[in-house]
Amino acid sequence: PPEVLPSSIVAPIRVDLAPLLATAERTTPRVPPGVETWIPLPGMVLGNPAYRFNLYREPLYFNLKGRRLAVHTTVNYWMEVGLQMRGWVKGMGSCGRPPESFRRARLGVQAEVSLTPAWGLDLKLTLEEPQRFEGCEVTFLGYDITDRVLAGMKDALLQGTLALEQQLKQSTLLRDRAEAAWRLAQEPVELSPGVFLMLNPERVRLSPWSSQGKELIITPEIQTRPTLSLGPRPVAQLRPLPPLDLTEAPAQPGFRVRVEADLSYEQASAQLARQMVGKKFETDQGSFEVVQIAVRGKGGNAYLDLDLRGRINGRLTLLGKPVFDERTGALQLAGLDYTLESRSWITQMGEWLFRSTLRKTLAEKCNWFMDKSLKDLKLQAEQGLNRTLTPELALTGAIDALTFLRLDVLDDRFRIEAQLNGQLQIAVKPTL
Repeated sequence: PPEVLPSSIVAPIRVDLAPLLATAERTTPRVPPGVETWIPLPGMVLGNPAYRFNLYREPLYFNLKGRRLAVHTTVNYWMEVGLQMRGWVKGMGSCGRPPESFRRARLGVQAEVSLTPAWGLDLKLTLEEPQRFEGCEVTFLGYDITDRVLAGMKDALLQGTLALEQQLKQSTLLRDRAEAAWRLAQEPVELSPGVFLMLNPERVRLSPWSSQGKELIITPEIQTRPTLSLGPRPVAQLRPLPPLDLTEAPAQPGFRVRVEADLSYEQASAQLARQMVGKKFETDQGSFEVVQIAVRGKGGNAYLDLDLRGRINGRLTLLGKPVFDERTGALQLAGLDYTLESRSWITQMGEWLFRSTLRKTLAEKCNWFMDKSLKDLKLQAEQGLNRTLTPELALTGAIDALTFLRLDVLDDRFRIEAQLNGQLQIAVKPTL
């Protein structure tokens, strides 16, 4: 059969940045140092000019989109320029002071969140150039000192976001939640009594990011090779969480698992016997009935051994090719006909036996249902893939299709292999 491609299980991890953003708001000063203090203007000796200002910022505005975080604030300020005299400063010009309204400008920082192979969070900061809503040039000097006034607030905003960066780097939340999802992916999932799903995780890769409000949604994809195990609960061999694959290479989407359904020859014989044993067939040479029937397999074919009584007494054998009807979920026989030995014996008895409806009736009745149908396995898988595992972890899945792969004729049974296709997700719901 074709190799089953690895499955990709997504594990969304929600990182709530709201507490960290609130900390950044508290730790970023509302006013920079040096307000209301005369400061000499360097490089301008004539007249010993100096300036002073007042400035305060409005609340920080945070905008999270994907992995990018934008931090902005509007600052309100005035400034005044004067000439330093002996022990005092004579004001020569100002802007933003009463009766004028405060001048305004917008300051911002762009931050990009990234991951490290060790499941750490990192933040790369870039300061934006100030955006002035109104100019503030002191004309008698021909010198715009607005950048000097805003510089202190730019530094304060940068320090506040640097504190945010440090907290993200020190956080182990992402790794903790990834380890929880990885452990879960290694535990057997009981789909029904005696039927266990083993996900067999192999690696973890990074998939596209998203955000919602102030929550960062990181969705690693766990590559697995699921199998079904019948019998007692398997013992999981736990492996440590591997490094995160940061290549962001596209993974094979979807959840795939190979399933098997068996029909023993004993069960097939019993199903057919209920419909055929005791059934009489009328011919122009007399009647006969089926007193016993048995199903067996060999060399990829199915054989029917019938013991007859009446106008004919003895055993006939028919063979056919077992085929699986995906629409009905039943096993059927194609090309059902007598074996060469039986044909030779029938020829001796006469053509009347060929003209009987025995072969046609058998072809119609050979619609065997598996001991555990594939449709049952599909339903059990869907039910077993939707459950709450812990307060923070839940398994959610859907099986979209069941694809037939192959049918084998074994020593004691027919075996059908198929593939369940769908999606599976490990929902991780932490808060930071």
